[in-house]
Amino acid sequence: MEIQWPLVIFTLCVCLAAGIFALQGLLCVLGKGEKTQKSAVITTLVALVVGGAASFMHLEHWDRVFNGFGHLSSGITQELIGIVVMVVVLIIFFLVGRKGLAPKWAGILAMLVSIAVVALLTTSYMMPARPVWSTPLLYLFYFAQAFVGGAAVLWILSALTKDEQSTPLMIKCTAIGGVIVLISLLAYGALAGTMQFAQFGSAFDTTNPTVLPPDPSALTGQLFTGSLALPFWLAVVFGGLIPAALGIFKWKGEQSALPMAAICIICALAGGLAFRAVLYMLGFTVVAIF
Repeated sequence: MEIQWPLVIFTLCVCLAAGIFALQGLLCVLGKGEKTQKSAVITTLVALVVGGAASFMHLEHWDRVFNGFGHLSSGITQELIGIVVMVVVLIIFFLVGRKGLAPKWAGILAMLVSIAVVALLTTSYMMPARPVWSTPLLYLFYFAQAFVGGAAVLWILSALTKDEQSTPLMIKCTAIGGVIVLISLLAYGALAGTMQFAQFGSAFDTTNPTVLPPDPSALTGQLFTGSLALPFWLAVVFGGLIPAALGIFKWKGEQSALPMAAICIICALAGGLAFRAVLYMLGFTVVAIF
């Protein structure tokens, strides 16, 4: 399947926004994060705007932009509703925190809406017709990637604002998130390698009727070694291993380590892009059945 880069950027940015907002909400619940609060709100909003713009680019024609929002059961409609609700909660969070740290109830609300948005985003890809997508491990990866990305952003924000209370916690969250990303990717690679699909001689891609469809079983076995190994291992190393290693290295450190925080953000985004690209390359449809 052709890589849909606008959707890759959309899901990456929305997950990043959710991670930042959720962890800023967690800091508020813990009575921390006053120094990072405004910058976290701004960063969350910027990520949502970039993601939203990428989503509209995927629709290509402005006369079709709103045609996809015609039914509540469609994934694109649910994503839109979730993002709109998140923006509303973001505005409320900003307003109640203008003169100091936002109250705990606002922090809890921020966490809940962020979790809901990532869940809705992932559910859109739970398609039986694309069996390599339809696995709970995709939920684990999306939540972990949102967690590590948000933690890395708040790590650098807390370091820049010299928030000594928040920085150690965000370093630990970056390490934990990196480990979970690492586990989710390796588990996904192992699961995909075990998938077997029946082959039908009459099956063909309706968009390329003269070209034989790829062998799904051959593709799913190419993650650890083979044609898809490079982007997959880039996702593992950049998305999970490096943030985990740097976070663990600074777990007991007292310095803000701004360069390490910046590296973690770049790696988390690069790893997220790489794995999403792999998902689309594996996103074949079992055309003979569905």
